[in-house]
Amino acid sequence: MSPTEPTPPLRSVRDPRTLRALAHPVRIALLEALAVRGTLTATEAAEIVGGNASNASYHLRTLAAHGYVTHADGGAGRERPWRLDGAGMSFDENDADPSVAQAATALSDVLSERWAERRRRYQQTRDQYPEPVRRAAGQGQAVLFVTPEEMEQVKDEVFALLMRFQNRVEDPSARPEGSVPFEVVVSNVPFAVEPEA
Repeated sequence: MSPTEPTPPLRSVRDPRTLRALAHPVRIALLEALAVRGTLTATEAAEIVGGNASNASYHLRTLAAHGYVTHADGGAGRERPWRLDGAGMSFDENDADPSVAQAATALSDVLSERWAERRRRYQQTRDQYPEPVRRAAGQGQAVLFVTPEEMEQVKDEVFALLMRFQNRVEDPSARPEGSVPFEVVVSNVPFAVEPEA
């Protein structure tokens, strides 16, 4: 699939247990490692995220039970590789079901902490990256006076642009030579300190 072809919609997760299963730093680290590497055995995963192969294997099996990862071809036992079972998902902290909203909020909090930590780490080590990567990386901020409906449209359009490249997460063979994993975090929150009535 080329970056211009439409991508399938993300898996929408509304099961509180499935959301809570991912709201664990080791499991998120495992998903991130698989997104970058394509496939990993439990032993390889442990080398990346820390701990031992038994612990990594336990967390990978938990992720598999909730549909986040699956076995890839080849190997046996702890040397059998794992891969993502679909790249990406969506969840809603505003879900009408309070148990779903609570689990989604917990997951969002863990993800936000990881994003903030990676941003801090990059800022501290940015001069160690090649110049083209530093030039492509960046951040921006804008205050927009828009209606909630217009902000939703902006959010959807930005998301659609990012999704053009989503197939490269699940299919490493689709990654062009020289590609680098960039993390793009889009956050749109009300600018006012106090919510207006």
